[in-house]
Amino acid sequence: MVFLRWKIVAAMVALAVSAAIPAAADEASLPKGIVVPSVAALDDASQTYALYLPSAYTKDRRWPIIYAFDPFAHGKTPVELYKDVAEKYGYILAASNVARNGPAAPAMAAAQAVWHDTHRRLALDRDRVYTTGLSGGARFATSFALYCYTCAIAGVIAQGAGYPAGKIEGGKDGFLYYMAVGDADFNLPELLQLRRKKEERGQPYRIKIYPGPHQWAPAAIFEDAIEWLEVKAMQAGTEKTDRAFITRIFDRTREEAVRAEQQSDALARLSALRSLVSDFKGFDGINVAEFEAELAILKSSKALKGALRKEQREIERQESLTRKAGGQLGALAAADGQEQIMLRQELDAAFSGLRRCIGSNGPDRTLCLRALNQLWVQGMESGEEEMRQGHLMQAIVYFELMANVAPQSSWPVLRLAAARVKAGNH
Repeated sequence: MVFLRWKIVAAMVALAVSAAIPAAADEASLPKGIVVPSVAALDDASQTYALYLPSAYTKDRRWPIIYAFDPFAHGKTPVELYKDVAEKYGYILAASNVARNGPAAPAMAAAQAVWHDTHRRLALDRDRVYTTGLSGGARFATSFALYCYTCAIAGVIAQGAGYPAGKIEGGKDGFLYYMAVGDADFNLPELLQLRRKKEERGQPYRIKIYPGPHQWAPAAIFEDAIEWLEVKAMQAGTEKTDRAFITRIFDRTREEAVRAEQQSDALARLSALRSLVSDFKGFDGINVAEFEAELAILKSSKALKGALRKEQREIERQESLTRKAGGQLGALAAADGQEQIMLRQELDAAFSGLRRCIGSNGPDRTLCLRALNQLWVQGMESGEEEMRQGHLMQAIVYFELMANVAPQSSWPVLRLAAARVKAGNH
């Protein structure tokens, strides 16, 4: 009861704060230097978004903006997490409280509502408009850049996922692409394969793999992404070149290349050398010729080919660990009676095996953690889909199973309760 009262009080406080910025408020009334959890769109008050304006914001100049998409429509989460980086580099953050994982049309309507409202209210640099998102939000941030033909997106910071699964070839696929992913993220193989495609096509990209699970990246990683966008904007001439800034980032990238060579990390060296060649070409006083030569040698080296083969084996091993259980999860909704009981028993055994692998602290621990998380999210998403379709008993089966797999997580417990209430069990 204490927890429940605390949640009610927190909700009342959040409601009071969110109501502070109504649709009728003009740009001058928007607070600077603090996170505003909810701004109502001028044309549709049901469309709200979290907003951060740098403390120095005025309409006397144009400001870059990043539109963020949280998979659960928690707009405040990324804005709160990255506000200090936005303040440091002078970026506006805007994150929809409506766009979420699920049908594409409502998410696109929500994103366009935020787009039009911010363009109407704020002084934006039209050449420096970016998107970011986590998981399904990353896919949507990419989709928005690809297929919003009335928008102009200069770059995407994709976190924990990449392109939409059913991507139609084409779209405006010429934007900058920064990929941030944890080493324990189940979508790591997807982004590694996407990195290869970007490399083969010569498209502008950067990838950062950090220690962590499937989550919004730490602020330090987001800052690295912003610095890369800043370098590319200066290179393109859409932002005035800051010589000291360029020199600092160049020197740091060169140190990364040296460190990767010392550690015999061919993939890290590929990333650093590629950045030195593609990101710093054209700046006065910087000669990238020696790095071009090093990059050419590395690309044909046995070390890089061996590293890529090892990476591919890891990708295939994760696929093999999840193939059978993933198919069983897919069949669970249509099963009934004894067949469903058998499937649940086999799935329990599969999850138990992965948990033992994780607990062993052996060399495959991170691989097993990615596999377990992949299956767990598949189960949760299956439950959510059954809920959307009104198949409440099937949803309950998924949420019960996933609650047993991750008893420390509130998500399956809350969704299980919601499904039971809808089914008449109050």
